[in-house]
Amino acid sequence: MHDHTDHTHIRDIRQEMPAATSRLYFNAGTFGPLMSSALQAIQERLQDEYIHGRLGMATWDAIRAIHSNARSRVAYLLNADESEIALTGNTGEGMNIISYGINWQPGDEVITTNHEHYNALGPLYQIRDRYGVTIRFADLGAVGERPALKAIADLVTARTRLIVLSHVLWTTGALVNVSEVCYMGREHGIPVLVDGAQSAGAIPVDVKALGADYYAIPMQKWLCGPDGTGALYVRREAQNAIKSTYVGYPSMKHEEGVDWALNESAQRFEMGGRHPAAIAGQAAALQWLKEFVGYTWLFERIATLSTYAYAALKTIPGLVMLTPKEGDSGLLSFRLEGHDEDKVVQQLHDEYNIYIRNIPSLKCLRVSTGFYNTEEEIDTLVKALREI
Repeated sequence: MHDHTDHTHIRDIRQEMPAATSRLYFNAGTFGPLMSSALQAIQERLQDEYIHGRLGMATWDAIRAIHSNARSRVAYLLNADESEIALTGNTGEGMNIISYGINWQPGDEVITTNHEHYNALGPLYQIRDRYGVTIRFADLGAVGERPALKAIADLVTARTRLIVLSHVLWTTGALVNVSEVCYMGREHGIPVLVDGAQSAGAIPVDVKALGADYYAIPMQKWLCGPDGTGALYVRREAQNAIKSTYVGYPSMKHEEGVDWALNESAQRFEMGGRHPAAIAGQAAALQWLKEFVGYTWLFERIATLSTYAYAALKTIPGLVMLTPKEGDSGLLSFRLEGHDEDKVVQQLHDEYNIYIRNIPSLKCLRVSTGFYNTEEEIDTLVKALREI
């Protein structure tokens, strides 16, 4: 990481992310702005395929190296081993792999919360309808203010087979104490699947310290990587508890005399046909965040901006803050009394070139403070909301 002052460092970062300067970009929780090095890696890989084709051992070796590089960079981010990382297309794919990997029986139960994203709930609803599984919803309160451990522990029965919850709630940005839930799950022999869509790249994530069995992440949000890339952490000791629902070339061992066997790493959950250029972009994005931006600086910056925005937004008359605590994550949710949230999003976009989003289930607005944002931009957002 650069030893510059924050001001110089932020300027250098913003020069590498043109989308972050062509508008006021407060929506990393949906899509982060791409950086130059990811674009370059994607272009170089495509150019290579275009000129030299996609055949031969050299190409095969290059693709394997691209995959391995991406896995090892995800492993570094999450404090995991490379063998515990499967490359996926997005968070939802990881959630599906684990949700469908259990041998469900009628009457089995799964516990989730009242603040989960469709990527977590979709597979659970499907499993409920297909296998006769009961979904139990732990109530974390209207804005995620209640402790998850008690809410979830109260619902555990002898039939509970899986616990599914988010590390950071997509609705309000509330930080969930998933480690307490993971250790409780371990005591009861119940695996815990964590949705890391709003945590990976926004807050420090140490899957070993959290005690998570499974942790699914996307690249296109806070990590500012290419679409169609993500990863799934599978704790080595919890790997065999999950059966692969679909398998492809990368899932299998290719050894002389072995008719059919799955890989002994998390790669057993990978399918073939991933776009090597996108994965090269994924690895490049993670390398840039680690070496150019610096993870420690990045997480502190997001928290500092979130705290700043929390205080600044609260000065707006008629604004009701839904996020329970400032600085926990990079997401802030609030309501503007008497204003339709859809119209506010549109007005900010059309009249001020400011990008935020709304959360339909809570009828509220949501702002993401990315590491590339500035305090001045937050002041501009606050001024615009006051005018609205």
